This record gives sequence, C-alpha cells and structure tokens, in this order.
Amino acid sequence: MKFYGALAAGLVAGQVCFAQDINTGFEEGFAKLDRSKWSVADYVFKHPSFDTDWRAELAQIDKGLVLGLVPQKGLENRFAGASVRRHVATGFGRYEVVMQPARGAGIVTGFFTYTGPYYGTRHDEIDIEFLGKDTTRIHLAYFVDGFLWNKFIDLGFDAADAPRTYAFEWGPDSLRWYVGDRMIFERTTADGALPQVPGMLFANIWAADDKLKAWSGLTKPGVFGQARVERIRFVPLVAAGAV
Repeated sequence: MKFYGALAAGLVAGQVCFAQDINTGFEEGFAKLDRSKWSVADYVFKHPSFDTDWRAELAQIDKGLVLGLVPQKGLENRFAGASVRRHVATGFGRYEVVMQPARGAGIVTGFFTYTGPYYGTRHDEIDIEFLGKDTTRIHLAYFVDGFLWNKFIDLGFDAADAPRTYAFEWGPDSLRWYVGDRMIFERTTADGALPQVPGMLFANIWAADDKLKAWSGLTKPGVFGQARVERIRFVPLVAAGAV
C-alpha cells in the first residue's frame, strides 16, 4: 500500500488510491469562517502543558484565517489563543495546509488530527507543529493510544517568512510528511504502531507552559503572536474502484 503526492494522477497501488470524495473530502479557503463546518474554541483551558485559554475573537478572517495569541491579565493562564476544529471526524487520507506559523519563543502553531477520551476513544493524534523559537525546523509527531513519537526536521528556510504548503498522508500502514511536493519523512508499521482511530482536524496557536521550556522555549510575558492559514484540504483514502 502506497501514497502518492500527485493526487490528480489517479495512480493505483495495491488496493487503494487517492480520489476526491465529495461526501467526506473538502477544501477550505477561509473566505469566511463557516460555523456549520468549523468549531471555534472559546473557554478557559486547563491543561498542564498550556499557558493558554481559547478566545473565539482571536480567529479572524483576513485573506484567509488569522490565528492570534495575546497576553491576558488576572487569570491563571497568561495568554489567550485561537483554535478551530472541523465538526466531523476524518480518517485515512492526505491532510494539507497552506500555513505561515508564528515566531516567538514559547509559541506553538499547530495543524493536527486528534481524538481521545473526550470523544470516547483512545488518544490517537498526528501533528505538524512549528515552535516559534526556531521556525527553520518543523516538528513531526503522533500518538498511538497516548504513546508519543516525535522528530524535528530542518527545513532549509524560515517557515515564518511566508505561507507554504505542508501535508501528511496517513494510511493504515504508513505516515508520510511533506513540505510542498517533497516528502521529508516516513514511518510505517515496520517501525511500530501507527494511529488508526479517525480524529478531529485542528489548527491553532498557543503559548506553552514554562515546564515545556526545554522543548518550546520560554514564553516572554506580554508577547503577541500571529499565524496565518490560507487553505486546508483533506483528500480521503478510498478503495480502488469505489469511485
């Protein structure tokens, strides 16, 4: 079973291929923030890794989706950030984002699938993350039943300079990450267990708690951040001959 970066080629490998399924695939250009498709977080967030609450007004439309991070006073978390989530869970397929992450130590820009006990499942997750302390690297990660694998990859450019295309292709037996058309890393079931449970698709920006400073850098008091998402696309993996 293989994935191909050129989806339109219609190539078949084994029993599967990529095809656009009008029922479950989508492409979102964020001309508006459609609340029938996207949830926008707005609540106090209590998580030991986050120094961030969520505010809906920090997710704005301005030639795409702009995710903001701002300081706040008088609350347990020192910052408020923006997080959007698709309403419907998605599974195997290609997940693609045109994104410009935020700079700043302690600031994390994320594009990921997640499911866990809140949704009545085990914790499976697949991540593309940018740490604002060094946006010349991309952080790749996934969880299988709560167990983490992760890796940093040098990009050869500064991701915070401009929007670029990033993607991962997820199948039952492989995970591949891409920058543009270039595959930058692959994991297969020969390397260990991979996520299997469909998840909710998120994009967000947040400030890390100080206990994560060795990973994220230390978030300075009063710092602001901004990330831009110009497009998100999901192309499901479907059985050959099903379309």
